[in-house]
Amino acid sequence: MGVNRKENISVGRGKVTKAASSASSAEGTTTRTTKIGFIGCGTIASAIATGLAKQKSFPTDIVSITVSKRSEKKSAALKEAYPSLVSVSEDNQEIVDSSDIVFLCVLPQQEEEVLSSLEIKDDCHTIVSLVATSKLDNLARLSGLSNENVYKMICLPPVSELEGTCLLVPKGNSFLKSMFKSLGGCVECETEQIMNAMMIPGCLMGPMYGILRNNRDWLIKQGVPAEDASYFVGRQYLGIIKDAERSCEDPSHFDALIAEQTPGGLNEQSLSNLDGKGIFKAYDMAMDAILGRIQGVSDGSIPSKS
Repeated sequence: MGVNRKENISVGRGKVTKAASSASSAEGTTTRTTKIGFIGCGTIASAIATGLAKQKSFPTDIVSITVSKRSEKKSAALKEAYPSLVSVSEDNQEIVDSSDIVFLCVLPQQEEEVLSSLEIKDDCHTIVSLVATSKLDNLARLSGLSNENVYKMICLPPVSELEGTCLLVPKGNSFLKSMFKSLGGCVECETEQIMNAMMIPGCLMGPMYGILRNNRDWLIKQGVPAEDASYFVGRQYLGIIKDAERSCEDPSHFDALIAEQTPGGLNEQSLSNLDGKGIFKAYDMAMDAILGRIQGVSDGSIPSKS
C-alpha cells in the first residue's frame, strides 16, 4: 500500500519550514497542506478568507482557516458558509498557534499592541499584514520574526469572487504569490515605496462608485426609472472595464482605446470636455494627497488654494 504524505508548511523567503504528518493511501503521493489565521475579521479579511475557501487553483491544501470573532457578523457568516474549514476564536494567541500563515487585519493604531502581545515562532509562522501603513521592519521588530517571514499584502473585496489583484511585498516568495494568484491575480512589488504608489488606484474604488452613482442619479433626473438606471450603468461600465482588462498587460493598451474613439464623436468630446475642466488634474491631486497620507507626510487632504 502506498503512502499519501501530507506536509504541513509555512514558508519564508528562500526556505520552507514544515511539520510533516502522514496518512495511508493507495496513491503514494505527497500533498502539502497549510493552516491560515486571521487576526481581525473585517471586510477585507472576510473577503480573503472567502476567496481562499472557494479557490481551486492553489496547489497546497488549506486544511483550516481560523478567524477572529470580531466582527461577529462576518465571522459567523464564514463559519456558516464553510463549517468544516473555518473556526472562530476570540483569542489572538490561539489563532497564531492554530496557523502557519497569519494575516494581520487590524487598525493601524492597533498593530503594535496586537503584535507585541503575541508569541510568534520564526520556524513556524509567516506574518502577512493587511495594514495599509505597516512597515516591514516594524513588523519584524514587533513580531520577533526574521525579515524573511514578514510580508505586506493589499487587495480589495473582489478577491472574495476570485476577481481581485493582490499587491505583495517583498517579492520572491513563490508560495505566497501562488496563493494570492488564486484570488484573481498578484503583482509583486520591488519595494514598499512601489507598493505605496500601486495602492493608490485601489483607493479610487470609492470615487469609481461615486461616478456610477452620479450617472445613475443623472439618468433618474432625465426620467429613467431608478431600477433601469442602476442596472444599465452597472452593466455598461462592466463592459467598458472588460474591454480595458482584456489586454491590460500591454502598457499602451489604454492609449489605444482612447485613440480609437471616433474623431469628433460623442466619446471623444466627453473626454475633451472633462479634460478641459481639469478632471484628470484633480485625480492627480487626489492620488498625490492619498500617497502623502500613506507615507505619513500629510493627512491626505488636498491643500486649499491660498
